Amino acid sequence: MQAAKKPRQPYTYERSWNYVLWLLGRKAYTQKQLRDKLRQKEASPEIIDRVMTRLNELKFIDDKAYADMYVRSRKSKKGSIALKQELFQKGISETLVEKSLEPLSFDSQLVSAKQLLEKYQWRLAKTEAQKRYGKAYSYLARRGFPSDVVREALSGFLEDFEDSFRD
Repeated sequence: MQAAKKPRQPYTYERSWNYVLWLLGRKAYTQKQLRDKLRQKEASPEIIDRVMTRLNELKFIDDKAYADMYVRSRKSKKGSIALKQELFQKGISETLVEKSLEPLSFDSQLVSAKQLLEKYQWRLAKTEAQKRYGKAYSYLARRGFPSDVVREALSGFLEDFEDSFRD
């Protein structure tokens, strides 16, 4: 016979607090993410509010700093559209998202897009010439780069790419 499962211990304030501190010791979280984690553990709404209030008082969570860090760490691989969507999914407010994306200028995204194309060019070599533009365009678009950045990145890149095969 199988032993009976122990009933789940309720998430008291102390247990919830310790759990959240353990989570934050591993990586950064947004307020929404921590609330969701506590809800999954079936902590009461009152306890969740108390824990979140205490975290804010001690400045252990800061959605603005989280968003800034998130953008900085991913801006070389993703465009502003993808970053904006990911931050919204993590519960960052629209105001904070916009402020965090301010450093992403057209030129900085263009540099990132061109660098990604350089890394991706080996795949384009296997593609028929007439399909290269579409394949490269969709590659950058899937990574969340705005269409004007994608077009500009591709304008010079594909000519140089074709020339490298002629030499």
